[in-house]
Amino acid sequence: MLTPLSKATDFLCIAGAAYVSQHLVFQEGLAFSYIDGLLGLLGLTLPFVTFQLTRVYQPYRNDSVIVSAIRTLAAWFAAQSILAIVSHVYPGTATRNHWLLWWTVIAACALVVGRYSIHALPLLFRSWWFAPPRIAIVAPSGGNGNLIDRITAQTRDAFVPELIFDPSLAHDTNVERIPAICELQSFIQSVRAKSLREIWILNSPFQPIPVKSLLEEFKHEFVNIRVLPVIDEQATIKPRAGDYRGVRVFNLKASPERGWSVVPKEIFDRIFALCMLLSLSPLLLVIALAVKCSSPGPVLFRQYRKGMNGEVFSIYKFRTMYQGNGSTGTVVQAKRDDTRVTRAGRFLRRTSLDELPQFLNVLNGEMSVVGPRPHAVEHDEYYKDLVQDYMFRYRIKPGITGLAQINGYRGETAQLEKMEGRVRLDTYYIQNWSFWMDIKIITLTIIRGFSGHGAY
Repeated sequence: MLTPLSKATDFLCIAGAAYVSQHLVFQEGLAFSYIDGLLGLLGLTLPFVTFQLTRVYQPYRNDSVIVSAIRTLAAWFAAQSILAIVSHVYPGTATRNHWLLWWTVIAACALVVGRYSIHALPLLFRSWWFAPPRIAIVAPSGGNGNLIDRITAQTRDAFVPELIFDPSLAHDTNVERIPAICELQSFIQSVRAKSLREIWILNSPFQPIPVKSLLEEFKHEFVNIRVLPVIDEQATIKPRAGDYRGVRVFNLKASPERGWSVVPKEIFDRIFALCMLLSLSPLLLVIALAVKCSSPGPVLFRQYRKGMNGEVFSIYKFRTMYQGNGSTGTVVQAKRDDTRVTRAGRFLRRTSLDELPQFLNVLNGEMSVVGPRPHAVEHDEYYKDLVQDYMFRYRIKPGITGLAQINGYRGETAQLEKMEGRVRLDTYYIQNWSFWMDIKIITLTIIRGFSGHGAY
């Protein structure tokens, strides 16, 4: 409901700031040229591209007002930075820059005020349009003391609970001062007595609640009966509603939909990989010579790894071990002071330079720049039954770097807890991916990626 209002408010703030700043700057004979007008039109449309990319218009309850304001300002400054860069191509830059500066500052202030106003609307009109509904809750564990807290955390105070029906209770009681009833007929009578128009059924995907009796009882009354899937906040994979080929579904465990949203990532991967291979070609040549001189054997090491949807491919790395130190079907990770690692290989592994040939895998479409790190096939067979949701990592293309790697989960995973931590971060990345998250991970990889902690 508030999203269209937010968009309209933002547009008025930006357009109004452009108008005010224009009259502040373009006076005393300074002409507003047609180039300025075209850039002004670009400045009115560009923010809504950056707003969309940074998810400014996600449902208002998903963000606090401070986070929402920061997200909006970041998107606005990004749009104005692009506009300033484009502006420098055309003459009259000095005056136009003065205008853009005023426009940026005035609009930033207006956007913050607008954002706070939008978030305040539900409180200002609590007894009117935006008032949260008074609801009756149907739950098999309604007598559980943390029930209301769990629902509140999931729905961000989108309701006012008035009544709870829990057939598992031995007798009627109160849960956080809310009446909890154990008999269906008593519950129905209370719903009517309180004139409630909303019944929310808390339903686990694995513990369905029969609702036929409720539907039958209220079939002639204007009572909304809704099902609220209860999500286990401790679960690694969070079920969520979504669209699949135009059909509304509830995903318990599903691969991300590969629509147009992945096209920028695919294009970026290829361009970034090509640029890295070309710009680092002298370094690659030096490393290849060092590997060749360190011990007999090939420069590149190839190993089978699983890619997206479990498809096996050959991954490329600079060889860091003496040839013949690896047997198929065993799980032997490199350890500190491992005698199998060459002197050159120890440096390459510690600095992750041995991973650079994997940009060839990215160009080939087998890997992405950012994604879960692929493990040896033997490791997959070992861990898939030990770590919950381990194989979920392969729902997308594996990456050269990832969220787990920049958070310290590199190299050896001798303890099971380390692999569980890596899987947890990989799963979070898969379910919360954004283009800007990739940029952040790449930046942090460059900053932290050569520290060598955990890589032997």
